[in-house]
Amino acid sequence: MTPALVARLSPGRQRAVAFAIFIALVAVVLGAVLGPVMVLHRHYDEAIADTSSRIDRLRRVAAQAPALRRGLEAMKERDGRRFFLKNTAPNLAGAELQEVVKAAIESNSGRITTSQNTSAREDGRFKQIGVNVQFFATTPALQKILNVLESQQPYLLVDNITVRPLNAFRGFKPGAGQEPEVNVQLDVSAFAYAEPVKPAAPAKS
Repeated sequence: MTPALVARLSPGRQRAVAFAIFIALVAVVLGAVLGPVMVLHRHYDEAIADTSSRIDRLRRVAAQAPALRRGLEAMKERDGRRFFLKNTAPNLAGAELQEVVKAAIESNSGRITTSQNTSAREDGRFKQIGVNVQFFATTPALQKILNVLESQQPYLLVDNITVRPLNAFRGFKPGAGQEPEVNVQLDVSAFAYAEPVKPAAPAKS
């Protein structure tokens, strides 16, 4: 049934009103159907963009992994090196060890008579550098020397120790206020990193 108001309109205007109503109905139907689709589409667009951003960040972090790993290894290496001799060449490491042991003995009133390096020994990634030293010291001084050697950095190992009294005959008594000296022989060792492998020279054509 045509409404009275529309019925009084001219046929042209009636067609225009009918067309406008049709457009409005189509718009309502499209809104009802496409609205949720557009909302869902926007939701997935945002989810995809967020996921893509996360993937990009993870890729950047993953790309930094080798450099970070190398930096971590370098930090570990640098932190651990303080426990080892600084030199890697056996002759230089031996001279360094002699200086460390000499300083520990002489700074605590010991008197060195002989000092010589022993043969370096391979120990996996490291070399064990040794020194044999003989010296005179009183018993209290020897205690201090051993304490310094054991608390030293780089770490030192007292492998052998021989202590002989200088005046072993029966009835000997030191002078008043004097500590008797002993003759001490020590084998001390420390560890050094193995020398880096030198790259092979290119073959001549």
